[in-house]
Amino acid sequence: MLLKYLQNVQQGKAVNYQKLLALLPPAYYQRRTELFKVKASGAGKWQVSIADAALFQALLQSAGAPVDRVTASLQGDSHRVQTSHCYLLLYHQACTGPRPDLVLAAGSAAGDGLAQLSLGFAPKPTLLLIENEENFFRYPQVLALCSRMLAQSFALTSCDVALAAGSRIGSALLSPLLEQYQQIYCAFDFDSAGLEVFDHLRKRYGSKVQFVVAPDLTAWLDGFRAEPKNQAQLQRAVELADQHQLYGLAQAFLQRKRFLEQEVLLAQD
Repeated sequence: MLLKYLQNVQQGKAVNYQKLLALLPPAYYQRRTELFKVKASGAGKWQVSIADAALFQALLQSAGAPVDRVTASLQGDSHRVQTSHCYLLLYHQACTGPRPDLVLAAGSAAGDGLAQLSLGFAPKPTLLLIENEENFFRYPQVLALCSRMLAQSFALTSCDVALAAGSRIGSALLSPLLEQYQQIYCAFDFDSAGLEVFDHLRKRYGSKVQFVVAPDLTAWLDGFRAEPKNQAQLQRAVELADQHQLYGLAQAFLQRKRFLEQEVLLAQD
């Protein structure tokens, strides 16, 4: 699909720019302003031209990469292709102990790009994604925290809880699962990396994806203790928070000049 969009750009045809952006690999998405020049040409259509020919050619080459990881390894770099399987650790109402269930997503043998899911439960309307393992295995505390931050109920009776494991949750193989949920809440670190993953999910699945953060962070300001590696990280976090109308979070970044790691919230709970 990405290759078709890029070919249309090469040929000077109008494309849906938002869909094109949603298909870009993260590394190229971050350099989108270097890649393209954009001009609106109608409802939902954009005239997209190439800004950096060398960068565009690199993207075009990657878009035409082999469809399986084994073939890519024979070409010298297996990481150019996603794995044929992906898994997700998940707690649901039928889980009675500390051991989570596992969802397996496998690429279709038919080569049609569709994933086949193996899961032994019926998904609830809501999914809570927890970024890291420490918080995931202490999910009852996270559920209570989410209820407090968003002033709504979070419980396994109406909500499944999955380990996002950073950017793994962005795998296309998991799309058939995530598309089944009516709401998806992201309990991620309050930093640029967490917001980047949230931004990616929001572009793919729409407004049903929400970031778990209280409108007023006064009670949690002391938890902003992780220093950004550089000023650009802080600026990017503020930009993404503003972009998604998380104004209280953007203000907290500007006030504290620090990020908040989710584990801190467990200590404050």
